[in-house]
Amino acid sequence: MTARRIRRVETVLLRLPLARPIVGPFGTLDARPNLLARIELDGGAVGWGEIWGNFPPWGPQERAAIVRHVLAPLLVGESLDDAARLYRRMHERARLLANQWGAPGPVHQAIAGIDLALWDALARERGLPLSDLVRGGASARAVPVYASGLGPADAGREVEAARAAGHTRFKCRLVRGLAADRITLAEARAAAGASPLMADANQTFTAESFAALRLDLVEARLGWMEEPFPVDDVAAYAGWPADAPPLACGENERGLGGIEAVIAFGARVIQPDITKTGGISEGRPMGQAAIAAGRRLCFHMYGGALGLLASAHLAAALDGSDWCEMDGVPNPTYTDLLDAEIAVRGGELVLPPGPGLGVAPRADALVRFAA
Repeated sequence: MTARRIRRVETVLLRLPLARPIVGPFGTLDARPNLLARIELDGGAVGWGEIWGNFPPWGPQERAAIVRHVLAPLLVGESLDDAARLYRRMHERARLLANQWGAPGPVHQAIAGIDLALWDALARERGLPLSDLVRGGASARAVPVYASGLGPADAGREVEAARAAGHTRFKCRLVRGLAADRITLAEARAAAGASPLMADANQTFTAESFAALRLDLVEARLGWMEEPFPVDDVAAYAGWPADAPPLACGENERGLGGIEAVIAFGARVIQPDITKTGGISEGRPMGQAAIAAGRRLCFHMYGGALGLLASAHLAAALDGSDWCEMDGVPNPTYTDLLDAEIAVRGGELVLPPGPGLGVAPRADALVRFAA
């Protein structure tokens, strides 16, 4: 089959209002920003990806500018014969810029989202589900997931709502301080019952606050504790006690080297975010490294529906992958954006049928939510 050439590379920035704002340590979201990557081939196939851009509010425009000024001119006219080859070329082209600018994170995120769109376009052109293309053969059509972002207030009620939506695994947020976090843990565990429960501190713990909450964490029987300390505080993680819940890290690392560093310092749960770094091209070896090291591979995805489905397809393609993260509270990108539903049944995300991701944004939604 003759490879198609890339005709167009662009981004689409959406803003989907939230019924209830998301309050976190980095700020408040009253709407879901969603920066999409779009690749069009000369044969007409269109691939979609997602570029991470939750925070800060000006972040999506910065990443869109990287695509417009650096990546699109590089890719237009290229043959889409090998997405991984183009992924490497994007990093080679942008490396010096990222160093000089001091912004390797935004550059990684822009390249990751474009890479997802390249793989989606290639899979659609070949008439294959994305997971089958990545695997090189038939893959699972559903992947286990857990409901994320529950709480910090009303965590028990949100666990119950997520269970009603088909979830069987839950993760709450501990970001409000000692007294409130104790309430969150107790309410979430009571609502979860015997089901798996995890917690995410979003890097907000200090040595003192962790010591004060340590017994509560143990009593909550957490499957893992995610990023309790600032991720650049290596010394804090080095002293993580054996009787505390297992450490989960990786969403804020860049590339295979970053994931290998997390594995080396002892995290038991490895959480690459393929909209932040790696895309499919490097996300696959990142996942394989975690599995080979005997760690749990749980792809991180706290963003939009396209990023979620790309993560799920990659998980389905990798033997030994564990749970995928997905939003456990109402997310308008799941309900109002795509031409097919996001379905969770018995704790598993059902991959939509069809080539590529199996879904695409609806034209009316792209107009309605255009930022």
